[in-house]
Amino acid sequence: MTVRTLAFFGINLLFFAYDAVKTKREEQNMFICAVKATTLRFVGILVLSVTVLVGMTVFYTAEEPVLSGTDVRYDGMYTETDRRDFLSSLGYKATGDAKSTVEYTLPPTLDAVLLGYNQLQREQGFDLEKYTGKTLTRYTYELASEDGKEKEYATLLVYRDRIVGADLTGENGKNVKPLL
Repeated sequence: MTVRTLAFFGINLLFFAYDAVKTKREEQNMFICAVKATTLRFVGILVLSVTVLVGMTVFYTAEEPVLSGTDVRYDGMYTETDRRDFLSSLGYKATGDAKSTVEYTLPPTLDAVLLGYNQLQREQGFDLEKYTGKTLTRYTYELASEDGKEKEYATLLVYRDRIVGADLTGENGKNVKPLL
């Protein structure tokens, strides 16, 4: 079979060919390395996948919220203890477990109310627009307050195991302000 026949039937793909001259007999020999098209496709996909993975690792920079010079962690929020420790790392003391836990799916586009709330989040380094259409879990914690002061509540918005939004709210949902 000739190379033309092999290419015609698509069985093999000519990968590498070169001429080598034997010095003793001065004959011309040809070296042919044939690789099946499926193998070449597999290697190409593998190389492309590794390239994309390395590119994502090198160029991906996670946006960190405002408190970037501190030891505050925004991921790993799996348990009540993790979330209360997060609050205490910011100087707040939760009186106990979350008073409410609600799953909320952000709409595909943010309405006027959510855009205003997102502005508060952006001031802290968060951005809820990245999570439109996703289901977030809202944890609300009552914070320890001094005698005579209005009760305050800390709200943490968590997507998977990462805090993606937070705020402080006064009693009855008034006086919403940044947590950070």
